[in-house]
Amino acid sequence: MASTIQIKRGSAATAPATSDLAVGELAYAMDTSNDGAGSKLYIESTNSGGAAIHAIGGKYYTDIVDGAASANTASKLVVRDSSGNFSAGTITAGITGDVTGDVTGNADTATALATGRTIAITGDLAYTSASFTGAANVTGAGTLATVNSNVGNFGSTTAIPVVTVNAKGLVTAVSTAAITTSFTLSDGSNTQSVAGGDTLTVSGTANEIDVTVSATDTMTVGLVTNPTVAGNLTVSGNLLISGSTTTVDTTNLAVSDPLFSLATGNNSSDAVDIGFYGLYDTSGSQDLYSGLFRDATDGKWNLFKDLQAAPSTTVNKSGAGYAVGVLVAAFEGALTGNVTGTVSSISNHTTANLTENTNLYYTDTRVGTFLNSNTAKTINAATIDGGTY
Repeated sequence: MASTIQIKRGSAATAPATSDLAVGELAYAMDTSNDGAGSKLYIESTNSGGAAIHAIGGKYYTDIVDGAASANTASKLVVRDSSGNFSAGTITAGITGDVTGDVTGNADTATALATGRTIAITGDLAYTSASFTGAANVTGAGTLATVNSNVGNFGSTTAIPVVTVNAKGLVTAVSTAAITTSFTLSDGSNTQSVAGGDTLTVSGTANEIDVTVSATDTMTVGLVTNPTVAGNLTVSGNLLISGSTTTVDTTNLAVSDPLFSLATGNNSSDAVDIGFYGLYDTSGSQDLYSGLFRDATDGKWNLFKDLQAAPSTTVNKSGAGYAVGVLVAAFEGALTGNVTGTVSSISNHTTANLTENTNLYYTDTRVGTFLNSNTAKTINAATIDGGTY
C-alpha cells in the first residue's frame, strides 16, 4: 500500500514561527484566501543566532519566474529574448570593458566624444566652431551679416541721424536730415530772422500787455490789471463790463443804437428812478447836478437842477439845492399845468377861447364891445383919465 507524506501547512500567507517547526522541518503557507498567490515553502534551520525560518520556494516564486520577460516591464524578472537581448529602463551598474550598441540617457561622467564634431551657425550671425570632442572647451567669434555698408558717425549741430531698423532690430540704413537752425518771426508786416541758440524775447507794452515766464518753462501773455489802450479799440462781439462804475472820458460819445436801455435790473419792481444827470459847478467850490428822471414813486418825469449831492439809484428831491429845471422847447399837443413866464404867441387862439370873468387878457375890440352895449356897466377903477388935447 502506497504511503502519503504530508508536510506542515497553514491556510494563511504568513511564515511559521520557529516554535512551529523543528530544524530541517518543512512548512507551506498556502494563502488559501488569495488562491495561493502568496504561497511560500519554508524550512527551519539554525545559524549563529539560533533557529531561523527561511523561504525556499512556493507558488509565489514560481509565478515570478513564469512571468519573466525580455520587455521593459516593472517588477518582472528579465529574460533574454531569442536574440539574447532584453529591454530595460535605468540600469545602475559599474561597467568594465566595451559597450557595443546605442546607449541613451545621461552618463555621470564622460571624458570625450568618440568622434569630433563642429557647430555651424548661418543667417544674420555666421559661426563655425573648431572640431571638438568634449575633452576641452571650444571658443570662437561669430560674424554679423552686413546689412548696412554705410558706416561712420552721423548727426551734427545742423543735421539729425535718420535710422532704418528692420523687424529683427538690425540697422539696415542710416542717413541724415538737415534741421533748420533759424526761424523767421513776423508781425504780418515786418520780419526778423532768429538764429538757433539765440534768445527770443517777448516784450509787453506799458499799461497794456504783460508777459511773464515761470520756472516750469511757461510763458504767460495777458492784459495788465488796469490796461490802457492808446489807439482805437474795436470790439466785434458783445462788450460785458462788470463793476460798480463805468467812466467814459471822451469829448464826444457817438452811439448808433436808436434807443438807450436803462435800469434793466428793475424788471421785478419799480424801485429806482430812471434817467440821467450831469455835473457842473457855477461857483468853483460846489458840485451841482442837473438831469431828467422818472420818479419811481409817482411815475412822473422831472427836470431838475442845482442838486448838491450826486444821485444814486434815486434822486433826492429834498436834497440840498434841488430845484425844478427850466425847459426851453417848442411843444406840440396839449399841455397840462401852469405856465409861467412870457408866452411868445397865442395866434392860434381868439378871445372867444377866453372864459368871461376868469381871465386878465382883453383886446381893444372886446373892451369896445363891452362899453357900447345897452346895459349898465360897472367899472372897478380908482382913476379914469380922459387924457389931454
